[in-house]
Amino acid sequence: MKNEERRPTAQARTATPRRRGSAHRLNLALLPFAISLLLLLPGLPAVSYAQRQADQRPLPMEPAQAKAEARVLVAALLAQKPEQSSTNTGQVRIRDRDGKEVEIPARFEIIRAATNWLSVYETLNPAGGSDGAKLVVIHADNQPNRYRLIGRGNPAAANASPKELTPVQTMIPFAGSDFWVADLGLEFLHWPEQRLLRKEMRHSKFCSVLESSTPQPAPGGYSRVVSWVIAESPHGIVHADAYDDRNELIKVFDPVNLEKVGGDYQLAEMEMRNRKTGSHTWIKFDVARE
Repeated sequence: MKNEERRPTAQARTATPRRRGSAHRLNLALLPFAISLLLLLPGLPAVSYAQRQADQRPLPMEPAQAKAEARVLVAALLAQKPEQSSTNTGQVRIRDRDGKEVEIPARFEIIRAATNWLSVYETLNPAGGSDGAKLVVIHADNQPNRYRLIGRGNPAAANASPKELTPVQTMIPFAGSDFWVADLGLEFLHWPEQRLLRKEMRHSKFCSVLESSTPQPAPGGYSRVVSWVIAESPHGIVHADAYDDRNELIKVFDPVNLEKVGGDYQLAEMEMRNRKTGSHTWIKFDVARE
């Protein structure tokens, strides 16, 4: 197994509060990969000085314990739900290997229903029209995710009916970005093989290092994802590495900007780096301040 890459700690900066409607909380657990990320639960736990000074050497895990703890952690991640429906805007910024950049306006929506909840990702034209890509991820308890895609990445016209994607079909870019549909639905949490590798500090948080793998990876897709999950509830993903079927690192996910608003941390920006293509994508959220 290759050593996972370490990056400098993302720094949280304190924002001066100002009145601007209700805040849309961003909790790091529901997107690492993604916006299931959009609304992580409020109150990201602070890490005490004593905890930061704790021995950071990996704690060994027995195989049976590693699988049992992984099942508990994954169940807790999947059980986290947004407290209410909300809408947020932002931008998707894509930079190719040659340094050419494009920035696309976007809208993100969470819809909470009686029996499930939906996360909606939509790119817009510069005038605000919704003629770009639109992805709807349907989450339900003890059920696999359902994916509906329309626009870019879907051969259908933008005004056609959404296309239902199978889990294997989710290993495709959303709106030409480095975030794949599978990333935005945290599809790897639904894979059959989950185990805890170790526990260690990452981005100043004490984390459980979760390895998710699938015996039948999609062609060109992930076969293994290693994610650093905040050990205490509410859980959040603070880093993730994705590997192909040759165990080569494909992509790296990080939240890169947190803003502290009203005592809670809100995710202002997250990054996906594609090691295969040399491209980067940033999703920036218009953080609402109270």
